[in-house]
Amino acid sequence: MKTLIVDDQYEDKAKIIASILTSIGEPDFDLVVDAKNAIKSMTLEKYDLLILDLQIPEVLGEDAKNDGGTQLLKFIELNESIKKPTVVLGITSHKDAYESCSDFFKKRGWSLILGVDDQEHISSVLKTMKVHVTTLEKKYDVVFLTALPHTEYEAVLDLPLDWKEHQEVNDDSIYHTSEITTSSGSSLNVIATTLPHMGIAAASSTTASLCVKFKPSLIIMTGICAGIFDRVNLGDILVADPTWDWGSGKLTIENGAAKFLSQPTQMTLDPALRRKIQRIATSNLYMNEIYAGWNKTRPPHNPKVHIGPMATGAVVLEDPMTVDLIKAQNRATNGIEMEAFGVMAAAYYSGPNRPKVLIAKSVCDFANPEKNDTWQRYAAYTSAQFAYNFLKNDIII
Repeated sequence: MKTLIVDDQYEDKAKIIASILTSIGEPDFDLVVDAKNAIKSMTLEKYDLLILDLQIPEVLGEDAKNDGGTQLLKFIELNESIKKPTVVLGITSHKDAYESCSDFFKKRGWSLILGVDDQEHISSVLKTMKVHVTTLEKKYDVVFLTALPHTEYEAVLDLPLDWKEHQEVNDDSIYHTSEITTSSGSSLNVIATTLPHMGIAAASSTTASLCVKFKPSLIIMTGICAGIFDRVNLGDILVADPTWDWGSGKLTIENGAAKFLSQPTQMTLDPALRRKIQRIATSNLYMNEIYAGWNKTRPPHNPKVHIGPMATGAVVLEDPMTVDLIKAQNRATNGIEMEAFGVMAAAYYSGPNRPKVLIAKSVCDFANPEKNDTWQRYAAYTSAQFAYNFLKNDIII
């Protein structure tokens, strides 16, 4: 990890920081004492980590400016000729400067430390940043995403992979990383996480963050959903194509009664992914093995894969009348859940290098008054196992 330290008081903070960097196995650092030389250094070389005092002079020999550090950072952000550091750590001994600059650093995902007395804390922060830099250098091909930290995420972590817990700088999310060796012998770097809570908003914001942080080629959302009775069975894997927000539209009055006029935007599955999954659905690949692998109570039939419409909404349903209203929006609807549209929309609008998205959720109930938790773990299992087998045997990224 290449580090640039910007501090005009070597004996004050820079010496301590340099010592800590060396102690964690990162002795490759440069030291400059003013903004001018910092800009020169970053124009010539790309640094993984920038550590700077908030009070630095513009040029050597001048007095340090109280906002010298933040002014340097703003200049770096706006100047295209500067090779921007991967992560930034600000340090100040002045409490008022710390308080006034905290939001500035937080909004950019950077860290700010008050003083250097707690060297153990500084060491911990630098170790975390070291992991973060390493993570950014390592491309993640696939993101596993679930809505529930229990049941759904547990099913992902139960896959036959060597999961390792992972932490991101300034991010409280739970992450686990691993590697899948495909049947063709190639390797896929995978990272898994779960939403902070259920729903479209959390799904959208988390997906947008994942696209920025990890730039994956594919996001797979697994988990549980409600199925449409008489179309699908418990444990069946429903692949969303298309998905939409079933609550999108206009609520009006007609003949003295409330009437909902649906006007949804639809998100569709990538055609190449659809063709691959259609082959699995037609031949029932993996289904015998997945069914046999569940050693607890299970339905009296193998799971099947269905590609078709999946509606996304903001509420947990156990109301057949509302289900009928949703079915009226698309008579081929297979399932209903709470996140798919948010994930697919956020990925689609993430830019030209947007990832593909596969929503593969399994049926645990039929959104009726008989709805209960009996089949949730089985459904989470079949969903996660399908995604794993698909990645291992079918996907080419």
